[in-house]
This record gives sequence, C-alpha cells and structure tokens, in this order.
Amino acid sequence: MQRKSWAKNEQGEKVLVERMRKVRPWFFEQDGGWYVQCKYGNKPMKLGNGNAVFVKALGEVQGALGALKSAAEAGELDAAVSTAMQRKKSK
Repeated sequence: MQRKSWAKNEQGEKVLVERMRKVRPWFFEQDGGWYVQCKYGNKPMKLGNGNAVFVKALGEVQGALGALKSAAEAGELDAAVSTAMQRKKSK
C-alpha cells in the first residue's frame, strides 16, 4: 500500500512523494502457538475474555481471520466495535 507525503528533494524543494505504508500484522507467535487479534485502528478489540484468539499452527491463522470476518459481517462484533469507538472518542 502506498501513501502520499511531502518531502524535500536534492535541491531542497518540497515535492509530493509516495511511500510504502506500514501494515502491521494482526497475529503474533507466543506460548507455542499464534494469537490472532481483531483491531479497530491500531488497537486490539476486546473479544470474550481477552483481546486475541489462540491457534496452535500458523496455517490456522487464515481460518481464524476468516472467522473474525464472518463474525463482523454477521454483526457479532458490533458491541466490541462500539466499545472501541467510545474509547477512542473519550481521548
């Protein structure tokens, strides 16, 4: 993904340049398995008892992300999204 920003070129002029956007993963390895998070912005949302789903193998991460997508489309994450939105507005 690209994003546009202003930078100075070799002559010292400000020019519009395209830079790669950082894409942070929604999963990480820990405790002998993988944790998959659902994020609102860059903050993980509260899911049940924690803020991540645990899977044993890296191959299962795609299935967990698919399940989170299906839950979001079905409206099952609406309460978690509302809570995350309220938390962001209060700052």
